[in-house]
Amino acid sequence: MTVLCVLGGSAEKATPQIETAISLSKRLGRPLTGLVAFPDPANAAMYYVSGETVMAGASTMSAVKEAQDEARKDLETAFDGVASAAGSWLNAEIVQETGHVQSTTAAYAILSDANVFPREASLTSHSLNATFEYVLMDERLPVVLASTTGAIEGPALIAWDGSPRAMRAVRAHLPLIQSLGHAVIAHNPDKDREVAGTAEIASAEALADWLRAERVEAKVELFSGKVSAGLLELAKTHKAGLIVMGAYGHSRIGQMLFGGTSRALLRAEGGPALAMAH
Repeated sequence: MTVLCVLGGSAEKATPQIETAISLSKRLGRPLTGLVAFPDPANAAMYYVSGETVMAGASTMSAVKEAQDEARKDLETAFDGVASAAGSWLNAEIVQETGHVQSTTAAYAILSDANVFPREASLTSHSLNATFEYVLMDERLPVVLASTTGAIEGPALIAWDGSPRAMRAVRAHLPLIQSLGHAVIAHNPDKDREVAGTAEIASAEALADWLRAERVEAKVELFSGKVSAGLLELAKTHKAGLIVMGAYGHSRIGQMLFGGTSRALLRAEGGPALAMAH
């Protein structure tokens, strides 16, 4: 098992993501794997009857391969630099794959202890957005969006509304919550999504009791008003390095459609890492 750091996009902006993955690797006592996956350049070539079109396709394939090789080199250099600076304790490697990026990443992610994406992967303009969406929403695997600072310190802040998605997020990220040792359960009673007949087991107090049985110091903090603002304020107050939350939304024509709270947290400046499950 390993902490998976899914690399993509600008290598110049990769440091917070790699540092977040290293922080998780240290806390979980797991090695670190950097994954660089690109589609097969041959898929960029288009073949028609015309010889001229074939030449254009081959030229496009060559250009795509050259761009991919350069991007791989830049990402590997960034990964190796940050990993080396962490110290000799870190067992890190980088792997490169070519093929169907989404399914390849999911195959690695399902066998990993934590799956770290760059925070910008939540944006439709980012090269990893479709992969992030696929892993989280289609394969329903837990993911961590990197913090803006790279470090994960302090308690885990759990965004709790009693829903199955929130329950799955806590269960999926329990080892990470345990590694932090302390959890603050943020609950807005006006925003409960409790399933009929499960009010008692889905209560914030029941979650606190369950976490204590799992060796996590836990307390409930009530708040009111806008959920995203309340969560960010509590994260700031408690110096939480991680927010654990369910992801609300669905995939449609290749775009990530989150609920308003998720979108606000994803776009927050200086926000902590987000540990999500759908």
